Amino acid sequence: MPSRSRALASDFGAERPYLLLNRAKTLEEAGQFEAAIVSLQEVLPLLGGAREPRLFWIARFNLLELLVGAGRHEEAETLLREVAELAPGFASRLDRLRLRWLDGRIAAGRGRIDRAIALLRQVRADFAREGISYDAALVSLELAALLAERRATAEVKALARHLVPVFRAQGVRREALAALALFRRAAEEEAVTPELARRLAEELRGSARPTATARSEIPA
Repeated sequence: MPSRSRALASDFGAERPYLLLNRAKTLEEAGQFEAAIVSLQEVLPLLGGAREPRLFWIARFNLLELLVGAGRHEEAETLLREVAELAPGFASRLDRLRLRWLDGRIAAGRGRIDRAIALLRQVRADFAREGISYDAALVSLELAALLAERRATAEVKALARHLVPVFRAQGVRREALAALALFRRAAEEEAVTPELARRLAEELRGSARPTATARSEIPA
């Protein structure tokens, strides 16, 4: 009969994947993307595709999101294909929508601006149709950055006019609302730069990062 210490060690070993998953989530929320990536890379071999197929997919989905957030777009592009291939078996409708969002962000990071704009326009419309206004507004900022590069000032203005009410309704910090007001003023004056839009999108994503359906199912 196993000793109590061996039984506890066995239980701890079984819990280790969940501990690493939650550690990765905590690190991401703290903005420590690289450390969160390491944590997820450690957990993937422990899950294995066959033993925990759904959780394995969740971890890879979250790793993909972290790679994009860290600007590691080449690695993310490779992983995107793998995650998307398995999505029909595990992804909800919103998971698939967020995969398209990540696809658009990767395209932008890889310099495929036309593809990125097309993807983000569609994703923004789909989020709005689902009533997920916060995510739609974040996509609007990412889209505005790309449109600013193309000097599409009329569309940037149209996007900017709807942002402050959305983020105010979500209760974002006063400083972020002030930055959004400055962004709208810059848009009206046709002075928005891609850097300004991207910086604001990162600030707002960090203040209340949207939660994917897959992420919500990680055990607490």
